[in-house]
Amino acid sequence: MNLCTEPWLTFKTVDDEQVELPLKNIGREDLVDIVMPRQDFYGASWQFLIGILQTAFAPEDDNEWLEHYESPPTPADLESALNKISHAFELLGEGPRFMQDLSPLSDSSTVSVSSLLIDAPGGNALKLNTDHFVKRGNVNQLSLPMAAMALFTLQINAPAGGQGNRTGLRGGGPLTTLAVSSDPSLSLFRKLWLNILTLEDSDLSPPTHFNDGAVFPWLAPTRVSDKKGSEIYLHDEGMHPLHQYWAMPRRIRLEEAAAGQCDLLGVDSTRLVTQYRTQNYGANYSGAWKHPLTPYRFDPKKPENEPFSIKGQPGGIGYRQWHQFLFRNQNEGVIPAQVIENLGAKEVWLEDLGLIDNIGIWVFGFDMDNMKARSWYESRMPFLPLSPEKAQRYSIELTLHVEVAKTAGAALRRACKDAWFGNGDTRGDLKFIDDRFWSETERAFFRLAYAFKNSMQAGDDKISSQTCQTWITELQNAVLTIFDDLVLSVDSHDPHLRRKIEARRNLKFIKYKGDYLKRYQLDTKRKVAS
Repeated sequence: MNLCTEPWLTFKTVDDEQVELPLKNIGREDLVDIVMPRQDFYGASWQFLIGILQTAFAPEDDNEWLEHYESPPTPADLESALNKISHAFELLGEGPRFMQDLSPLSDSSTVSVSSLLIDAPGGNALKLNTDHFVKRGNVNQLSLPMAAMALFTLQINAPAGGQGNRTGLRGGGPLTTLAVSSDPSLSLFRKLWLNILTLEDSDLSPPTHFNDGAVFPWLAPTRVSDKKGSEIYLHDEGMHPLHQYWAMPRRIRLEEAAAGQCDLLGVDSTRLVTQYRTQNYGANYSGAWKHPLTPYRFDPKKPENEPFSIKGQPGGIGYRQWHQFLFRNQNEGVIPAQVIENLGAKEVWLEDLGLIDNIGIWVFGFDMDNMKARSWYESRMPFLPLSPEKAQRYSIELTLHVEVAKTAGAALRRACKDAWFGNGDTRGDLKFIDDRFWSETERAFFRLAYAFKNSMQAGDDKISSQTCQTWITELQNAVLTIFDDLVLSVDSHDPHLRRKIEARRNLKFIKYKGDYLKRYQLDTKRKVAS
């Protein structure tokens, strides 16, 4: 099966029908989305198509970008572009295989195809019988399309996997940030195109040919990493920046089986994959790789050190990280994904194309604990385009207000703990309090964020005192409301009622940083719910 020329991806049309089409048809105006049985596959399928377009069909400059956005390419246009790379996208066969080791790995161990799934229970979980949430034996055979997507998803997100099983180029479990539109009728091609960089804005000009491992590593023998000094760096000879979209840290060879039913799709398939061969010490990526679809952090005290990708963390994705996904902040040490930062600087584009009111960012990824997937997180949040000179100022200012929210959230958690357990050392997972706090204050935060953007456009360099006073008041009202619901909505004859009332009284006067209050001339005692 060739992933460039044969129909294998399923698309949703504007009429809510599902059609299976080859990639040359993704410019069709009636296609609006991709259909996948798992969210990690869904996110990976977007990255796959973005990588295809960026590699084979990238626009030279802004004018060409706009031309293709307004008039998506015909099947003939895309077929011509895909012909340049289709030889690298054979899933099976004797020659090079998509995302698989060039060697047949004949002497390597064989494992179940279920191990391609990042959230599948590992060997230790199976041995100790701790696969409580993701059960063993649910996925034993995959159709070729699902095997291809499982393989791609693993390679681009590869977590730690034991001795010599290398993590992905972005590190294990990276977050991905894509620009998306909330317009359900906008064509899939245009949605994907929002995440395509022009050659003028990037260093992604294609090579003269795609016949070696510079872009597609499976076209060349694996650079085995069983010895020191075998790390692969961006500027190594024989490496190309487009390699970032197609990095292959794991050494894998799929093995085809007889016909049967795909366990993910629940449909019969004439060709299945039930197992694969694997060998450790694959490509060991290191250094200044900076994937265009991922945000990064760096140590502001040691800016000479290499940045590292932002990963999924317990607690999920919310407005407290939102500005980090959108705006570069030297003080905080954050760098947005290149596609987001570039698009954010093109406010005039978005206005002219009628996208300014429905564009957002989609953030997703696994929260990994070494090789164990704790959770899959994703969130869709507003997109605010700002010029580079305003973006830094905006991010610094919003960071202060996020810190205020963190202070309020910590005070709420402490008050609930004191009310329930007193001042003793009590263990337990109180994350549900934090989750509720961040959820219930999100709308107020984005009101503040939009108010500040309007202020900046009017020439002000900080949020108005009145807007900040409203933010403080809404935070305090939120923590009191949540506290009352969690702690006081019980029998009034509770023997610990006095302790709970005292905890609430303390919560009414949260100690925010004094310099913050002075900066905005705020009074935390006004307009607070009783």
